[in-house]
Amino acid sequence: MKAGVLPVIYTPNANIMSSRENQKKYDVCVIGGGYMGAAVSLGLVQAGADVLMIDKVSKTHKASRANFGLVWSQSKGSGNRPYARLSAQAVREFSPFVDNLEEACGFDVELRLGAGLVLSLGEQEFAARSAALETLHQEATANGETHPSELLDRRQVQDLVGKAILGDQVTGGSFSSIDGDVNPLLLLKAIRKMYQKKGGTFTQGCEVNHLLRNNAHYQITTSSGTIEADKIVLAAGLGNISLCSKLGMKIPVVPQKGQLLVTERVKPFLPLPFSGIRQTGCGSIMIGYTQENTGFDTNTTVTAAAQLAKRAMQIFPALQHIRVVRSWASLRILTADGLPIYDEIENYPGCYVLTSHSCVTLASLHSSLLPPWILGGQKPASIEGFNLERFNVTV
Repeated sequence: MKAGVLPVIYTPNANIMSSRENQKKYDVCVIGGGYMGAAVSLGLVQAGADVLMIDKVSKTHKASRANFGLVWSQSKGSGNRPYARLSAQAVREFSPFVDNLEEACGFDVELRLGAGLVLSLGEQEFAARSAALETLHQEATANGETHPSELLDRRQVQDLVGKAILGDQVTGGSFSSIDGDVNPLLLLKAIRKMYQKKGGTFTQGCEVNHLLRNNAHYQITTSSGTIEADKIVLAAGLGNISLCSKLGMKIPVVPQKGQLLVTERVKPFLPLPFSGIRQTGCGSIMIGYTQENTGFDTNTTVTAAAQLAKRAMQIFPALQHIRVVRSWASLRILTADGLPIYDEIENYPGCYVLTSHSCVTLASLHSSLLPPWILGGQKPASIEGFNLERFNVTV
């Protein structure tokens, strides 16, 4: 192998050899192989760019490989109509996005759309949910739009879930007719596989040590060698903290721990996904997330597991007879205001920083909306407000 050329490292999600594996200079280098990086990389190669996507192997459970798998719009965007609009658009475009992936890759990613519920326990939670939904509807109406959700009482929820008997404390919830869920591991595998089938190069186990703008291109020094690219995309989730520091910038991103429980496989009895409870294609029940501000700690705790199990059984008492077989915690990526960042870094032309805590839901748009802008087009008006300037970030 030529000196300085990155090797292609194969994993179960990266097992197709690129025809350009020995290429050293790329149009775009995408740093980060999770949902954000993979979706954007796919869109870039579909637009005809020569793309290298690199990913660092980490012992930490990354958000892209340890998330809940909801494709969700109904709870997002309160106080920020552009984000609510973006989320709903992404969900509506998710089915054709997945259809293309499944056709190209030859396997089912277990997408279900058309129903999603956020359940409330007790009158206080129901009142809070009602108020939150009313705000979202008012904001949509003020913009001549509708919000894809409605409030349901307990009887309406029970009718919707059928034979899955609700616990006595369930008072109702909010329902969306466009939301749903997907197998997150299979979806990520499909995006990566299609990216490589389209000619993209993917290298894992590669840590970035230095970033340098050299004339009209970027030089990326990594643990596997040095490469050059006309443009770079920082899409490494929490890894963007370190990447941005290499450019003299502090990005307002922090981790938030979420713990999950997974049960043994049982016969299907949950007909749709709920925020916090969903039955997978193989029959297991996933229960989560917690919201814990513990820095980069991903240790699970008995206290958090007990809280998750208790709430799940209060919603569906039948779960008390099912064994939990696995538990883990992973880290979400949260910005200071909870909204995405899509920006070209000032003083570093051709260097883009992208981050969002909702990269499963937004994958359909990340693959279609962002690549034309990255390749030199006009920044889409729909993401104009999600820049670094709002945090007074300077380089």
